[in-house]
Parts: sequence; structure tokens; C-alpha cells
Amino acid sequence: MFASLKRNFIPLSILFFLISCTSYAQEKPVRLVEDKQKKRTIIYIQNDTDTDKSVFLKVNPTGYRKSAQRPIIKNIPAKSKVQILILIPLTDVESHYTYNLVVNEELETIDVKHSKSLKKKDSI
Repeated sequence: MFASLKRNFIPLSILFFLISCTSYAQEKPVRLVEDKQKKRTIIYIQNDTDTDKSVFLKVNPTGYRKSAQRPIIKNIPAKSKVQILILIPLTDVESHYTYNLVVNEELETIDVKHSKSLKKKDSI
């Protein structure tokens, strides 16, 4: 009985290892997709989940015509692909970019109430 268990231990442990590795290697449900065209690069966010997601995207471009350094916060509907940004490269300059993508469960609305606390003083 123990001899057959020892013989099956190695194949079973290899099978368990392969199953656990493939579960960690799954593709991210919300990801950045780039569409490189002749004179522009279009950046999309694709949501493959069944729920809406909120994303925060910060692009750090180098060699592009339009400044894209402002962060973008957007709600991405479930099972959809949303265009986020268009980058137009400069001619005769090497263009590349880096990005930070943060995915949250839902978009939080921040309610800011402005009050005028500064009053003009009467000038004499």
C-alpha cells in the first residue's frame, strides 16, 4: 500500500504544481490595450469582468505632441473597451511612454462644497 502511494506521490505533486501555476498566470480582467497606427497610438482600457470598474491611469509620455501627463479617472462598464487617450508622436524623435494603472471596484464621488471664507476688506 505504501509503495503505490510513493509511486503516485511525484506525479500527483507535479500535477498540483502545474494547476496552481496556471491559476496564477491568468490574464488580468482589466487591462490597458494599445492600438498603434501609422501616426498615432490609441490607448484603451478593457474590462472583461461582469462588474463596472473604476480606473486611475497616469501616463508618462516622452516624444509625443500632446501632453498626457494629467491623471485620468474613469468608470469602465462591464464587458467593454473604452478609449482613454490618443498619443501623437513627434517626427524625428523616439517616442515611448510608461503608465500606472490602478483598478478599483467602484467610482467614489467626492462632494466638495465651496465656501467663500475670504471677504474683501473695505479700503479706506
